[in-house]
Amino acid sequence: MVISNGKVKMSRFREAVEAARKLIRIPSVESAPSTLAPFGKENREALDTALEIASKIGFNTFCGEGYYGYAEVGDSEKPLFGILGHLDVVPVTDGWKYPPFEGRIAEGCLWGRGAEDDKAPMMAAMFAVRELLDEGLEPKKRVRLIFGCNEESGWRCIEEYLKKEELPEWGFSPDADFPVIYAEKAVSHLRLKVPLPDGLKSFSAGTRVNIVPDHAECVTEADFSYSRLPDGISALNAGFEAFGRSAHGSTPREGDNAACKLIAFLSESLPSLKRFRAFEATDGSLLGLKTDDEIYGALTLNAGVFETVGDSLFVSVDFRHPAKITTESIIERLKEFFGGEVEVRGSHRPLYVPKEHPLVKALSEAYALVTGDNAEPVSVGGATYARAIPVAVAFGPVFPGEHSNIHQTDERISLENFEKMMKIYKYAIKKLCF
Repeated sequence: MVISNGKVKMSRFREAVEAARKLIRIPSVESAPSTLAPFGKENREALDTALEIASKIGFNTFCGEGYYGYAEVGDSEKPLFGILGHLDVVPVTDGWKYPPFEGRIAEGCLWGRGAEDDKAPMMAAMFAVRELLDEGLEPKKRVRLIFGCNEESGWRCIEEYLKKEELPEWGFSPDADFPVIYAEKAVSHLRLKVPLPDGLKSFSAGTRVNIVPDHAECVTEADFSYSRLPDGISALNAGFEAFGRSAHGSTPREGDNAACKLIAFLSESLPSLKRFRAFEATDGSLLGLKTDDEIYGALTLNAGVFETVGDSLFVSVDFRHPAKITTESIIERLKEFFGGEVEVRGSHRPLYVPKEHPLVKALSEAYALVTGDNAEPVSVGGATYARAIPVAVAFGPVFPGEHSNIHQTDERISLENFEKMMKIYKYAIKKLCF
């Protein structure tokens, strides 16, 4: 507790950390649906837990049949400001330093799936609001924290919210980078189906389209002759496996795609695989899709999942692209290059809020006040809930110049950054809503 100018200021930082730890302990990776748990029992447990935490600190809460929920403060007659985030997480693979669903505090960090994406940032925002209320401030707007449970694998949660609930006038999503994300590329998740290339019995890699696969394996039809195996590739009884490094699908160059590594090796003996080496160029250049844009930046692609079904190979690809490139044009190019069939598995419109907009300016000022950094708003390839409402942007939690652990092994956030993030959200929400 701090007393400043006669006013009591209570820090809720430790409570926010403990709330985040509680949520991280729930392995809320989408699983089989059940009654009132459309994305699996763990995702419903995470939602119930977040709403319980919110209720205990004075928020009014509502659960939308397990699809979404929200926690709100403020007069029902006042305009609605939204803080939108998600409680589901991507799957984990082996190799974590600390268990991914333990919420371990070690080495000055909070470790676990959801530490950056998106459980801890949502708790930081919620407890920042609580601190403002503790100081006796009266909200001039309703502040609603909207929790989704299916962001990583479909967005059906937020789609359900949009069908049934009031739309915030303005808002932000704590699910990307600082200082402020004023533009997000369009997203196209496409699934290519082609005949299984000659020489292969099976090929598999990856768990989600929006993660760079860190493991791939295959079964071949005949023995391979080789003098030595490249780094990262090992022989199996009937084939080979490759190991790489995971990364978020929006920043594929930060990873090491195990599927592409294995294809490069196999293609030396299997000419039928050479065309798939086009996925090595994450800028789309080997597919003739390379493009750039003044606002949105460059197109990226991530070949995230490879699956063999019968005599077919399915490749799921995550494209992040400027608004001037359409999903339809990418589909046509894939068909021209590979043949086969292409299915749209998901897409999101681009986001753009001008840098001069009062929302962007207010968030930028809050960031500068806490950090002393007058950084300009930036554009990214990530897709956040911000694009679900008319005027919203992404805002944190990753700071400029720091490595993002989102979608990666050993996801974590330093306690120093957690506290700094919470202060930024507090100043921003105070400026916009109190």
